[in-house]
Amino acid sequence: MWTSINKKYFIFLSIILGIGLVLGFVYVAFLSNNSRILIETSFHNFLQDLSNIRINLISTHIFILPLLLIASFLVIGIPLGIIYLLYNGFLIGFSLDNFIIVGGFKGFIFGLIYNIITKLVYLFLLIMLITTLIKISINIINYLVKKNRFYKDKIIVLFKKALMCIILIILNDIILYFIGNNLINIFNFLVI
Repeated sequence: MWTSINKKYFIFLSIILGIGLVLGFVYVAFLSNNSRILIETSFHNFLQDLSNIRINLISTHIFILPLLLIASFLVIGIPLGIIYLLYNGFLIGFSLDNFIIVGGFKGFIFGLIYNIITKLVYLFLLIMLITTLIKISINIINYLVKKNRFYKDKIIVLFKKALMCIILIILNDIILYFIGNNLINIFNFLVI
């Protein structure tokens, strides 16, 4: 259900994601020449070997997302979730900037397509998950302070919602693993 609270969370988390995107984009400008050359070489190699690459984020997400869920019960999940979202924004900005450096305007278009295919559904689900984790932490604090059973029941519902988000993210990762590279290779004419 879309409420004004959910809308505020979504806007706040979108701003955090945007800040990460900008930081990732700007970060390349502060790198030394040797680091830039190394990154350019890595991106060239990535683009040359694009048809053989599998998008495999399954193990990373199986480890990190349940950790964030557990951390939300300890209330440290709020800053960890926000930092993780900022980090994902940073990675998108960083990769997009490098696609531009390597391929110019065509690299930018390819970078957008690449990030849409690999990150769009994931980021939507991650924002939903982090919103849920924030609510879990807030309800845990309320339960500890007020000892009201209402908060305990709400925590259980939110926990199930968070588990569903994690399962959907893992399913998205499995789909990307099997067909993501085929989708991306449709557009590799832009950079090869």
